[in-house]
Amino acid sequence: MRFVVIGAGALGSIVAAHLARAGTPVALVARGRRAEHIEAHGVGLVGLAEFRQSVPVIRPGAKDIAADVVIQCVKTYDSEQALESLAFVGRPVALSLQNGVLKNEELARKFGPDGVLGAAASVAGELLADGTVRFTMNERLPLGEPAGGLSPRAREIAGALADAGIAAEAVDNIRDVEWTKYAAFLPMMAAGILTRQETWRNLSDPGVSLAIVRMMREVVALARASGADVEDKGGFPVARIAAASPEEGAALVREFGALLETRAPQHRVSALQDLLRGGRLEVDAILGHAVRLGQRLGVAVPAIETSHQLASVLAGNPKE
Repeated sequence: MRFVVIGAGALGSIVAAHLARAGTPVALVARGRRAEHIEAHGVGLVGLAEFRQSVPVIRPGAKDIAADVVIQCVKTYDSEQALESLAFVGRPVALSLQNGVLKNEELARKFGPDGVLGAAASVAGELLADGTVRFTMNERLPLGEPAGGLSPRAREIAGALADAGIAAEAVDNIRDVEWTKYAAFLPMMAAGILTRQETWRNLSDPGVSLAIVRMMREVVALARASGADVEDKGGFPVARIAAASPEEGAALVREFGALLETRAPQHRVSALQDLLRGGRLEVDAILGHAVRLGQRLGVAVPAIETSHQLASVLAGNPKE
């Protein structure tokens, strides 16, 4: 099984390096100085795993790429350009580890509806200034058929990732899982870029934890209005938080914050990493999408709307 990972940021580098170390055929799509660094030095990881691994590099614009599995790891605002710049032979299966719930539609336009698997990564890291990646979280990477059910291809791909050391598993309800990830990520992203604190600090703060609950409950309402639901696997007990009172939910968030302080004290959401580097933010794809979906479905999302208005100021001022 041949893998191609698109995007050589923290997550793409972590996945590609683990696959390569396990002996699985894999190439990493990278550009500019990042591509040159990987070609010269390989991918270096510190944190949860510490090793340096050579990984073949593919530059944007490559044609006739042989792949059985394509894993999309670029930011949402780079998705269309990244996919259009590459041409694959055969009929690879594609999955996206991006945040949000729009990603599969974009993959389907490139690979066809039958060529897409859903996925939701609670796997994370941070690309450091020296090109090394700090590997901070390896909780869960479920993947599966968007229409539901367990398929041989989902099992095979999840097995290859798990054998390489990534916490992957095939699941039969990936749409619910993706919404669960969205419900957890959206409030942590908003809190992260507005406070600039490590994730555990926001989760542990009484006031921030209550704001997180309000946004999480709004995303859960959007999920249910869209015909999906949420679950309690993979860290945050999202379903329990949504069913509890705001105060009880905030207490559950703080419990998870205490756990994260022990397990991943240096974890910062990817959007905060982007902000501190002066890069672009996925504010419109994550917060803006929820606001627009709420308007379309008739679901009130006042906490998300306020966070979107505040965060849009930051999103509009990236450094070139």
